[in-house]
Amino acid sequence: MTQADRPAQPARPQRRVFTAAQKAEFVRDYDATPEGKKGAFLRGHGLYSSHITKWRAQPEREAARAQRKRADRVATLQNRVSALEAELAASQRTVATLGKAFELLEQISESSALTTRSGRR
Repeated sequence: MTQADRPAQPARPQRRVFTAAQKAEFVRDYDATPEGKKGAFLRGHGLYSSHITKWRAQPEREAARAQRKRADRVATLQNRVSALEAELAASQRTVATLGKAFELLEQISESSALTTRSGRR
């Protein structure tokens, strides 16, 4: 028996994927369905009640995840601001020290120039 003689393997079923809008629509439609018809609604769409339960809670989980993400981003930015403020303070101290050193060198230069003018001529 060759490969061509063998019966073809059936294709593996693909998992269905629903968008957030589709999920929200299913939840709305399910909630709008009268009590005795909810099972028929689920069977008609090939769904289980666990899908509806999970999809109903999904916006809350996504909102909590987004809140945690924002809080993490804020903490990261606050740490970065603190580091930059410390770096700025160190740079300002260095500039102040260099400014004092420059003033001292100018005073030495001026006093040296006065000494050579008055003492040697």
